[in-house]
Amino acid sequence: MALPKINVMTYTLTLPSTGKELKYRPFLVKEEKVLMMAMQGGDNKDMVRALREIIDSCVIDKVDTKTLPMFDIEYIFLQLRARSIGEKIPIQYSLPDDKCEKSKSDANCTYTTEIDVDDIKVEYDENHKDLIELNDEIKIKMRYPKIEASTEIVGLEGKKLVDKTFDMIGDCIDYIMEGEEMHQTSDYTKKDIGEFLNSLSSGQFRNIQEFFDTMPKVKKEVTGKCEVCGKENTRVLEGMGDFFV
Repeated sequence: MALPKINVMTYTLTLPSTGKELKYRPFLVKEEKVLMMAMQGGDNKDMVRALREIIDSCVIDKVDTKTLPMFDIEYIFLQLRARSIGEKIPIQYSLPDDKCEKSKSDANCTYTTEIDVDDIKVEYDENHKDLIELNDEIKIKMRYPKIEASTEIVGLEGKKLVDKTFDMIGDCIDYIMEGEEMHQTSDYTKKDIGEFLNSLSSGQFRNIQEFFDTMPKVKKEVTGKCEVCGKENTRVLEGMGDFFV
């Protein structure tokens, strides 16, 4: 006699970047194992692979996780987490040079709080735009960085950080308009795009940087309380590490 199969409920979410509705199911024990292994490893690349694998398994409608921006990935996973584990997420954090007045071991304050997943939203900046005017003749159309690009720059410093950031910016240029002529970046080499970026003025480059600075973000302001001294601290949670790790 075969073992019984448990029916799994399905839900619907709206993809922040496009407004498209997606059907999904909660993640199961097999997907939770994938997540736990990635979290224990502590490697950003492993975490990205785990998130994509879980989303690919749990989202019923067709979606290409390789092309989704980071805020879409984070939002989808928050919804999966809410329907799989629970809508409340316990948060614990500490800050450098923040000694607890009542700690016997001279430790820093440890702040704890709890947030409801349904209260976490994707925040949109009213100044955000993806078509950037460099001058009267030249405009560039931007696209959001993929999740790999967003995580590859984490922890980098110096020349490595600068090089990887320039690579990411170049990858995010969809096309360049020169009057009526459109230059698709896919028709050009990485070197060509790099030379184009290097030819910009500081002001023009800052306009491109503003696209990234104002991108939609999954954010939530929380107030934590130290378990020992009762001191409160308010901070903004943002991104995969703050919410999921």
